[in-house]
Amino acid sequence: MNISRMDLNLAQVFLALWHERSVSRAAIRLALTQPAVSASLRRLRVQCGDELFVRTRYGMQPTSRATEIASVLDECVNTMRIALGKPGEFDPASSTRSFVVGYDGGVDYALGSQLMARVREVAPNVTLTARTVAPGTMNLTLDRKEIDLAVTIYPLTRPDYATISLTSYRMVCVGNPALVNLPDSLQLEELCQWDQILIEGARQHSAFDHALRNLGFSRTIRLVVPSFGHLPLLLGKSRTVAVVPEYIARAFGEMTDLRIASLPDIIGPRDVRLLSPLTIGGDAGLHWLQSMILDLHAIWSA
Repeated sequence: MNISRMDLNLAQVFLALWHERSVSRAAIRLALTQPAVSASLRRLRVQCGDELFVRTRYGMQPTSRATEIASVLDECVNTMRIALGKPGEFDPASSTRSFVVGYDGGVDYALGSQLMARVREVAPNVTLTARTVAPGTMNLTLDRKEIDLAVTIYPLTRPDYATISLTSYRMVCVGNPALVNLPDSLQLEELCQWDQILIEGARQHSAFDHALRNLGFSRTIRLVVPSFGHLPLLLGKSRTVAVVPEYIARAFGEMTDLRIASLPDIIGPRDVRLLSPLTIGGDAGLHWLQSMILDLHAIWSA
């Protein structure tokens, strides 16, 4: 199929499916019904002569043909958006635009929730999607243009993206004071006496545990959970603790009675960084979203 002949409405449906990997989420993103999106997908499949998106247990996964189309179509639609708009103009109060921000390291629990609340307040018709990106895959996510902006805890740099430091953070220990008597600070030998919960992704990407082993210590892991979101409930019901970035501890501390204990800084301060495309100057909407993120940086020092 010649992409230049694709119906623009179908192009929007294609990109929504590409970004969301779900018919239902694509429908929400486009303010359409699920049957309407499914009908558009059928038309796309006929026009492209390809399945494009295959239903799996992990969602609608794109075929190689869909990946090829997306790399061209996303750029075309973005170019049209900029060309049809007036440079430097974006009205958040009336805009119905959709944005996707990718987060790793659990930063969405802190910055993501704050950003969504602020966007909802000043841009009620804008759709903001927070996408959790698996450790070590942010670069691939950017290559696929699945997100507009990235917030990462990893030392990722790209020649086509500007990198802005938002804050630095350290690792701390959290636990339920009703079950564990955490002091204000813990030494490493004290930390290793507690039964602990580990985030599954940290099995391969934990700089803290790597440094701990180099110092001759090891933790006793009793539970492994898929994400930081499981921690408040489990810590509230078991005599366990967890080592987490301090921004996670602060975010959960606002919602629960979890106690925070400082730890020796064995890996040094780490940065949370924003990656934005160098072409952002031509996109007033993305420039606005970036400014919103930078304006919220005060939450890190609260």
